[in-house]
Amino acid sequence: MPLSLTEESYLNGSLSQRPPCRPDGRDQLQFRPIDAAAGILPTTNGSARIRLDDGGECIVGVKAEVITVSGSSDDVHVEVDCDIVGIPANSPMQNLLCSTLETALKNSLPSDLLRITNKYRFKIFVDGIILDHVSHPLTLFSMTTYLALLDTRLPRLAPDSLGEQDNDKDEIGIPQFSSDWADSDRLCKSWSPPLVQHGIIVGKNVFVDATGEEAEVSDGGLLTIWHNGRVVGLRVVNTRDSSKQVFSINIIGNAVEVLANASREIEKGLKGIRTS
Repeated sequence: MPLSLTEESYLNGSLSQRPPCRPDGRDQLQFRPIDAAAGILPTTNGSARIRLDDGGECIVGVKAEVITVSGSSDDVHVEVDCDIVGIPANSPMQNLLCSTLETALKNSLPSDLLRITNKYRFKIFVDGIILDHVSHPLTLFSMTTYLALLDTRLPRLAPDSLGEQDNDKDEIGIPQFSSDWADSDRLCKSWSPPLVQHGIIVGKNVFVDATGEEAEVSDGGLLTIWHNGRVVGLRVVNTRDSSKQVFSINIIGNAVEVLANASREIEKGLKGIRTS
């Protein structure tokens, strides 16, 4: 139910003051508790589920498929799809989630990690479903995808597929993989996935993990892409009422710093979760 004008004015004033006062008592950088688990889908190469304190829930599965490529292509083959329960397919929100994360993955994933031979590559499919959400779903989807990728393993070529020398690997036919799942490599052994973070701006304050009501009274929103210890991408996004995108450009530097600190803490927490 939309906020009344009185409720909206009161909440906007509470979030605008210095220091701000959030309805649930959290500070600007504080996330609500989450319940996270990895390795929940046995038929995937990697998977994860995250549940939020507000009832939001996302499940992501990662699958690797062998494809043929022409020449010595260094293209990174990644496809991201996510269904949002209650929102039609190809909606602006769904397109934002999929395109933002797919671009971030393609720009950060080294092509060598997906190379099998000169002719064959792994293509990574990231499929998610957001069962419920109250706040902006992009951070939830990004965190779940991050954890699923940490859980992802790629099979090694069977010993019989290889010649006596390493360069024979380029001459083998259709790849044959080891049937022992323990004989596999983590996709993230030498690579850390990107994290997409959504934040809102109210007055001169920046908030992470905003509730739906907080986003409704905000002056605007930002998306940052975090990778290898720094912000590598930034995008201004609308909150629920596009007529309220009135924040000053001078706040963006502070907003990026706040979201960077939040991403650093999220990454630390997700890496501490046990994967398969």
